Amino acid sequence: MLTKRAKIGRKLEELSIGEKLIVTEHIEEKHIYLYLALTGDTNPLYTEYNYASQTKFQKPIVPGVLISGMVSAAVTKHLPGPGSHEIKKEMEYHHHLHHNETISIHFEVVDIDLKNKEVSLNVSVLNKSQLKIASGNITVIPPTVEQSNSLLYDNF
Repeated sequence: MLTKRAKIGRKLEELSIGEKLIVTEHIEEKHIYLYLALTGDTNPLYTEYNYASQTKFQKPIVPGVLISGMVSAAVTKHLPGPGSHEIKKEMEYHHHLHHNETISIHFEVVDIDLKNKEVSLNVSVLNKSQLKIASGNITVIPPTVEQSNSLLYDNF
């Protein structure tokens, strides 16, 4: 990793209010089981078909925090991109999502705070039928590099 520099996302000055991005993700059972294994979450609503069939959901559902995590991943991969850091997130969940569904995550830049070096994004998560699954807003510090250290590894 010392020889390859990571790609850095867009700086605050490179973003503009009104800018939009749509990211599509497919949520597979393996994603759900990885989340459950990492957190120790044992909610039967996420995995047990017999239990879920007796609820209003009829089938196991995707944990809301997993959807929120996919939103965070899209922020750090795409808008503003690698090197950015979320400092605030508010999400509201409007509808459940079943396993093996595809979602589209819609972002819009709604504010750029030059003084605090922050950008505010509105986010909506829709399923393939365009039903709103979740929505919210996120405050992000875009990537900043105080001082270049590109020559640090030249002697190695």
